[in-house]
Amino acid sequence: MRKVPRPIVTVHGEDVNVEIPRILTVRASFLSEGLFDERTGGDPEEEDLYEIEVADLTDELLEPIGFSRLFPSAPQSWVDEEEDGEAALRLPAEEYARALAWDLANAPLCNWPEICEAARGWDSWTVGEIIERLPPEWTPVELLPEED
Repeated sequence: MRKVPRPIVTVHGEDVNVEIPRILTVRASFLSEGLFDERTGGDPEEEDLYEIEVADLTDELLEPIGFSRLFPSAPQSWVDEEEDGEAALRLPAEEYARALAWDLANAPLCNWPEICEAARGWDSWTVGEIIERLPPEWTPVELLPEED
């Protein structure tokens, strides 16, 4: 497996951008809140709709891959404790984007459409398993949004 550069993660409100320099960008753009997928029987009761866009930074992919995805609603009050004790917001879309970026970066470009199609159906367990197996040196560099 090739060495994948450390990702740069930016979160603006409920939008998430994960860039792996010189390889790809995964963007999760918030579209709507309070929806639910009828196939899940309303569990979770409320979900947020995101548009996921995967862009190849090597210009080999003719156009970005895009698809819609529902995530459990994540109010801005959801906070996890970081190892250093500082609080940081962790949206379900951020973990998903990191997991998708990792899988894509470690696959040939010709497999990206199939990976994205499979990722549309990933549950929280699948995302969690991918996040757990990320190498320690692949800890994202989180950038704070610029203040006005």
